[in-house]
Amino acid sequence: MSSDNTSSRHSNDTVRTIPVRNPLNIERLSSWIVNHSSLESLIFGAQGRSTQDEHWLKERMQVKQFGFGQSNPTYLLIISNLPHRNDALKVVLRRKPNKIAHPSSHALHREFRVLESLQRYNKQLEQQQQQAFDKSVPIPTPYAYCKDKSILGAEFYIMEFVQGRIFVDPRMLSIGSEQERTEAFKDALRVMANIHCTPYSLIGLEKHGGRSSVKDKTNPTYIERQLQRLLQISSKQSDLMKGRDKDDVKKVETSIRQIAQVLSQHASQCPNPYGLLHGDFKIDNLIFHPTEPRVIAVLDWELSTMGDGYCDLANFCMMYFMPSIEKGWGVAGLGDMKLEGTGILTRPQAFLRIVSIMTKLAKGVNTWLQ
Repeated sequence: MSSDNTSSRHSNDTVRTIPVRNPLNIERLSSWIVNHSSLESLIFGAQGRSTQDEHWLKERMQVKQFGFGQSNPTYLLIISNLPHRNDALKVVLRRKPNKIAHPSSHALHREFRVLESLQRYNKQLEQQQQQAFDKSVPIPTPYAYCKDKSILGAEFYIMEFVQGRIFVDPRMLSIGSEQERTEAFKDALRVMANIHCTPYSLIGLEKHGGRSSVKDKTNPTYIERQLQRLLQISSKQSDLMKGRDKDDVKKVETSIRQIAQVLSQHASQCPNPYGLLHGDFKIDNLIFHPTEPRVIAVLDWELSTMGDGYCDLANFCMMYFMPSIEKGWGVAGLGDMKLEGTGILTRPQAFLRIVSIMTKLAKGVNTWLQ
């Protein structure tokens, strides 16, 4: 994640930390951390814990909160003056919000499980002989998960802080070179293809989506299930928005239902391939290398499931229809921008690029092209 001292020259390009708006119980958190075996070497080094306690850790911990696009409150923990380190330790804490729109949303336990599985997969690839193509899926290292809601009021987990660049704005304004911007987009699509080619059944994710991979025409397709979920969440969100302008809420809900109805007429005709999905694959969920145009971590796996990989591509392509961040929609898009001469791939170019990558990777691998 971007460091909090990033230059304001490209303020739309990066994710910053802000004053904590959802406070954490630092004393309880410190106690949980110092007593968790998975975090012992990280906090205390090879010698392990001796007499240190939660007060020792609390005095060394600084908490900041990330400020953009975090449906799950996400914090940066900075722990200084550790005896085995010359620099401060930085880790990321992701916590469920107090209110959720649907039981399947904010599924941090699934997110953590996917990260653990992909970490094993990446280690397996490292042990193999050099491959013609890099099939790894770059992720932050997951450290520890907490189901005990009494600690912070909700489930949470701690993972590696990855130092790099998050582009909130897909125009990638801080990249001065047209060629580098092209390479950054190409690498994002390479990583997407690697996700879809992941041999999920070999790394414990065969039941990740709650449905076996056996084709059963009596079950709804992935697209049909997504539309059903959309309507359920829309209804729940309307309930959570009570007290706001009723007419505006009603208009939004009606529009969503009309869109879902039109899409439902075609959903049953969609192919129903089966593979690992990120669920929210887009530029601002990727961390790029600090100076190079390549992805070094994929974030926000809470919507990950098993299904049709074209949906990840469709989600990625939404930016081509959304206006720029200056329009005030709260999200950044490319819809009102001429892409010629920018290095940014057009939508057809993005589609052709990922098909080309998947074709190269598909041999002997379960993919959504099959």
